[in-house]
Order: sequence, then structure tokens, then C-alpha cells
Amino acid sequence: MLSVIKDYILEEVKSADFIAIQADETTDVSTHCQLVLVLRYIDANSNIQERFFEFITIQNATDTIATALQERLSTILSHGLKAKLITQTYDGASVMRGATGGVQRKIMDVYENAHYVHCYAHQLNLIMQQATSRIPRIGTFFSDLAGFSAFFSRSPKLTTVLDQMVAHRLPRASTTRWNFHSRAVNTVYEHKDDLLMCFQTNFDPPTVREAGGFVRMLEDEAFCFFLALFHKIMPNVDMLFSQLQKRNIDPVFIKALVQRFTDSMITIR
Repeated sequence: MLSVIKDYILEEVKSADFIAIQADETTDVSTHCQLVLVLRYIDANSNIQERFFEFITIQNATDTIATALQERLSTILSHGLKAKLITQTYDGASVMRGATGGVQRKIMDVYENAHYVHCYAHQLNLIMQQATSRIPRIGTFFSDLAGFSAFFSRSPKLTTVLDQMVAHRLPRASTTRWNFHSRAVNTVYEHKDDLLMCFQTNFDPPTVREAGGFVRMLEDEAFCFFLALFHKIMPNVDMLFSQLQKRNIDPVFIKALVQRFTDSMITIR
């Protein structure tokens, strides 16, 4: 089945005038590093297509990533079709974006039309991370917020208490996935009273002391202010993040999205 699908994708690619590649590293459950390869093109019916093509097992090194991509591209685009590759899209890691030794430079040395584009959704995550880290009180707020998940996830007993009294798990924080922060903000904001009851459960003495810190946090005026503020902000961030991952976007569409987001932030302010 996989070979049939790949053959179908290759036939579509051959008939397309131009193609783009999207790639990102991921680690599977066995801790093996893999490269996800996605092909983007316009098919014969003028529809934009984004096709997952393959997981490529790699070693975590620049030359290996570039070599793996070049090997796959050589099977997708024969020698006379190299000019069809016009875009390569990755995250903003230096190993990928490097202008002299990065993967995008090594690919462009072979496919001269393959201009590099930094993933817009990833840029949004980086902007949010940088913006919040520049304001100490906001950085402290999100650091404190991450402590909620860490507290309940460290033992099955605490997780059981959370499931019984709140019935919602708290997602772990991630610097590159701001929707995780959004879910954490919403869960703590919407289940604040239930969480207070959780932290007042009869735990062992060390856990009681730590739980007391979370109780004081949930009753702190500054923490509650930021919690309510980001409960209003985060839905707009989620919407922008989701829109930036659509396959039929273009620069004009993105500009309009960013303007709507800016207007929403001004309204909240």
C-alpha cells in the first residue's frame, strides 16, 4: 500500500510545474531520530497538495540530514527536473537555516532555485517565547504555571487525585508549542477552585508543603491577573497558530491574519 501511494505521489509530482519540500526532525518512541519529509505542489486540477512522503532515519548531524534529503530528492526529481524545486521549508534551528553550512545551503548548492522559508507557525512560537522571556514577571508566571503539571505528573497517586477532582490533565510546557501553554492556562483558569481542593488534600508532609505553595500562588493577585489576561490572549494565539499551518496560505493571507491578531491584542489591551 505504501509503495502504491508513493508511486501515485511521484506521478503527481512529475506533472507539477514546481514543487516545495517541508522537513523536520522528530524522535520516535525508541529514541531514534527521524526526518519527516512532506512534498507540496499544485496538481493537474490546480489544487494545492501537501503529501507526507516518508520518514527518513538519520543521525543528528547537518551533513547527514542534507545527504538524506539529497538522496530522496534525486529519486523524486531526475537530473533534468532540478529546477522544479523552488522552496525548502524548515524550522529556524541553526543546523537547518545556516547560510553557509546549514542544510538549506547544502540543498541550494544542488537545487539552485530552492529558496529557504522559515516555517511561519514556528516563527510565531519563537516570537511568543522571546516576547515572554523579555518580561521577567511574565517569564515567572509561565514558569510557575509549568509547575502545576510537574507536581501532578510525578506520581500515579497525585495523577489519580487530579483525575478524580478536576477530570482534566495539565499539559507539560513546551517552548516550541505554545498551544500547550494555552491548554495549561485554560485548565488552571477554568478549574481553579477544583485545583485548590486538590492541593488541600491530605498528602505526606513534603508534598503538603509544596502543595501549600501552589495554594498561595492561586490566591496571589498578580498570578490571578496574568492567568485571566492570558486566558483572553491565548485563544487568539491558537487561532493564528492554526491558520498559519493551513496549506493554502500566501503572504497576503498571512499579512491579513497578523493584522487581525494585532487588532485583537489592541482590543484586549
